[in-house]
Amino acid sequence: MNSFKHFMAYKNAIMADDEVLVNSFTRALELGALPTVHAENGELVFQMQKKLMDAGITGPEAHPLSRPPAVEAEAAERAIRIAEVLGTPLYIVHVSCEDSVNAIIRARSHGQRVYGEALAGHLTIDESVYRNPDWNVAAAHVMSPPFRAKHHQDALWGALAAGHLHTTATDHCAFCGEQKGVGKDDFTKIPNGCAGVEDRMSVLWDAGVNTGRLTPNEFVRVTSTNCAQIFNIYPRKGAIQAGSDADLVVWDPNATKTITTAGSVSKVGYNVFEGRKVSGLAKVTVSRGKIVWMDGDLRTEKGAGKYVKRPAFTPMFGALKRQAELHAPQPVKRAA
Repeated sequence: MNSFKHFMAYKNAIMADDEVLVNSFTRALELGALPTVHAENGELVFQMQKKLMDAGITGPEAHPLSRPPAVEAEAAERAIRIAEVLGTPLYIVHVSCEDSVNAIIRARSHGQRVYGEALAGHLTIDESVYRNPDWNVAAAHVMSPPFRAKHHQDALWGALAAGHLHTTATDHCAFCGEQKGVGKDDFTKIPNGCAGVEDRMSVLWDAGVNTGRLTPNEFVRVTSTNCAQIFNIYPRKGAIQAGSDADLVVWDPNATKTITTAGSVSKVGYNVFEGRKVSGLAKVTVSRGKIVWMDGDLRTEKGAGKYVKRPAFTPMFGALKRQAELHAPQPVKRAA
């Protein structure tokens, strides 16, 4: 393993404070591992949640109010600065707002090695979903960071096209309606997470390539190649060449479908992309040379998965450590 995830959110649960971040980032650099962060200020979220509950705002509509863009941007900036001081590369997961994008752009413009990821949901779904009159629909969209106002989507798309954000994902974390219902009278208890991995590629192609926001080559980079390179499994993954795993998708840009819960393979009981018509579908999927999907027929076999080791980043991290050592302060020699 060559990456470790740090949650800056979720106070009184799994939140990593600054001391943990500093110690862990330092150890990651020694190991040649890449720290990744969920960037949200956990203390601010905790205080905002209490304030909203005290005001009687207990439904899903309170979720984005408790986690405004500034809460995410502060944590992203803090993680970036800690990584800067320690000389550690950094990967920020599910960047959702323009403020965080700008923090990444500033760091990269000064030569800092910071990577960013965008989710298919954040690129296409806006915060109005939390005001849906159907509580179950609104709660189904509760995830962190929350879906944002539409203008943040433009910033994310622009950053993907410009290379400031590098990968796309879904942060797939599915909870059924019964599990979401635990927070019926208290939005802070609604499990945070949405499904989405099943429709990620089609949604990205339709909203990205079909609109001209991404070229087909950029689509391949942000869905496959960049991820394999950043996490050091390229060219075994992320490439079509002799010696690589034969992981292939035969893509039909003209095929269409309307995404529905009933038509999903996932059995979670809802779909955050419900009703969206997409053009561009995977017709055949090949995993290590074996067909596992063909025209709607799922052919996976239990136990066929294989663990892929991810080597340490020795060359890159060695250079970073040498750079840090060159700039390390030296004691002043003074006469006795």
